[in-house]
Amino acid sequence: MVDRGSSSGNVWFPVVSILVVYVLSSMLFGMLFGWLGQGGEDPMFWGFVSYVAGFGAAIGYAVALKPAWGLEVPSFRPEKWGADPRVIVGGMILMLATGIVLSPVLERLPAEYFDRLDDYMKGGFWPMFTAVAVAPVVEEFLFRGIIQKNLVRRLGPFGGIAVGALLFGAVHVNPPQVVYASCLGLILGTVYYLSGSLNSAVTVHFVNNGLTSLLYMLFGTSVGLERRILGAGTAWGWAYGLSVVLLGLGAWYAVWQIRRREAEKKMRSEN
Repeated sequence: MVDRGSSSGNVWFPVVSILVVYVLSSMLFGMLFGWLGQGGEDPMFWGFVSYVAGFGAAIGYAVALKPAWGLEVPSFRPEKWGADPRVIVGGMILMLATGIVLSPVLERLPAEYFDRLDDYMKGGFWPMFTAVAVAPVVEEFLFRGIIQKNLVRRLGPFGGIAVGALLFGAVHVNPPQVVYASCLGLILGTVYYLSGSLNSAVTVHFVNNGLTSLLYMLFGTSVGLERRILGAGTAWGWAYGLSVVLLGLGAWYAVWQIRRREAEKKMRSEN
C-alpha cells in the first residue's frame, strides 16, 4: 500500500532539493579542492575529498529535512544494516548479465566518452579507492537509502525504484555511465527493496565497481571488457543469449515478489 502522506507527502521538493544540494556542493567543493590541488599535492586526493564532501553535504541536508518533511533515512547503527546472501548473489548475476547485454549498445557510443573515464581511472590510488571502497557506501546511502526509500513511500515500489534508478544514472553525467548506472540502479534498487538491507545493495555495488576496476587494471581500458574476456565467437553468442534469459527471468521474479509483498501489506492493513 502506497503511503502518499499529507502535508509532508510531497516527495518532489525534498528529492529535487537533495539532488540540487548534491550537484551544487560537488561543484563548489570541486572548485575549492581543485584549487588546493594546484599547490603541488596530489590533485586526485583532493578529488577524493571533494567527492566525499559533496555526498556528505547532500546526506547531511537530507537528514536535516527529516523532521519537517517526514523523510525516512537509514539508521547509522551497523546492526540495522544486515544482509541477504541470496538476494546479493542474484543481484551479482544480473549485474554481470546487464554488462554483457549492454555491451553492444555502449560500444557504439563515441570513444571520447570512454576516454574521459579511462583518464580518470589512470589517476592511480585515489580514483580506485573512491570507486571501490567509498562510492558503494555513500551512493547507496543517498540514492537507495534516502531517495528511493522515500520515492517508494509515495510512488509505490515500481515507480520508486524506476525513478530512483534514472536519477542515479543521470548524476553520472558521462553517457556510457548514465546508461549503465541507470540499469544497474534498477538492480540495486530491487536488491534493496526485496532484502530491506542497505548492506545487500552496497555489496552488489562494491562487487560491480571492484570488478570493473580490476578489469581496467588488466586491460587498460573500459571499452568492451566483456568481449575482451569472451571473444567474439560462439562463447560470446551463448553468453549473450544466456544473459538475456537471466535478465528476463530476474525481471519476472522481481515483479512477482514485489506484487506478492504489496498484496500481503494490503491484507495486513485491512485486517
